[in-house]
Amino acid sequence: MKLAAHTFGFVWQESAESAFQSLGTAGFRHLQLLALPPHFDPWREDAARTGRLRSIIERYDLKLLAGDLASSEINLASTSADVAEFAVDAYRRLIARCAELGATDVCVGSGRRHALLAKANDRLMEGFRPAFRAIVEEARRHGMGVGLENIPQGLLASAGAIRDFLDEEGHAGVSVIYDVANAVAIGEDPVEGLAVLGSRVSVVHLSDSPLGQWRHDPIGSGEIDFAAIGRELRRQSYEGPVVLEILSDTPLEHLLEGVRRLTRAGWAFEDMPGG
Repeated sequence: MKLAAHTFGFVWQESAESAFQSLGTAGFRHLQLLALPPHFDPWREDAARTGRLRSIIERYDLKLLAGDLASSEINLASTSADVAEFAVDAYRRLIARCAELGATDVCVGSGRRHALLAKANDRLMEGFRPAFRAIVEEARRHGMGVGLENIPQGLLASAGAIRDFLDEEGHAGVSVIYDVANAVAIGEDPVEGLAVLGSRVSVVHLSDSPLGQWRHDPIGSGEIDFAAIGRELRRQSYEGPVVLEILSDTPLEHLLEGVRRLTRAGWAFEDMPGG
């Protein structure tokens, strides 16, 4: 499997340039970028900044797997046309910036479900469907793919819901970015979720959490069974990226420690930091 690091843990303390350089120096070769100002602002077309980031990517021989927007900032399932269009436009701008940086995919969430009125979710899906299709088409125009992520507050939070949506809507070319901590947050067993999605999974996100809580803690600090998840991925002969997405005051330290803990739990990667 390919080892990767997410810049989410760096957004409150470092720019994207600084995070890329720190991760490249540490030996990571695959990255995922969170597009959240001031870490990285997808709304601003800035050729100078794109050039700086591309030079870092080239210097360290990095591969940008995907860019994603903070789910707290947008809502593709809003019943307000203005809010939904803002979200779609945000993804259009993110796709353009990611294409400039040579990213493979854009990571997309499924809007926000109604936490207090489950009956409203069918109505919310009516707006989400065309918004999502517009993003898929925009990504294709830029030669990029779309990865649909299982985000806890989203309309499609579970593996089964994502599978059914992609099948029913005919999105055969859309892959899944499966986050094990997000699965645990809704009470889903990540091993079962991965089995349900099978070959649709193109990227796996790893972080730790107490069961039933939504956290992205350092690996080894929670209750997620990474040995079992690793066995399931090996059973499926999964060879795609595994992205460590850890939030802490010292993200690089915990990313590197997470790699060591995963290795001790039986995981093997083709490219190791420092290798």
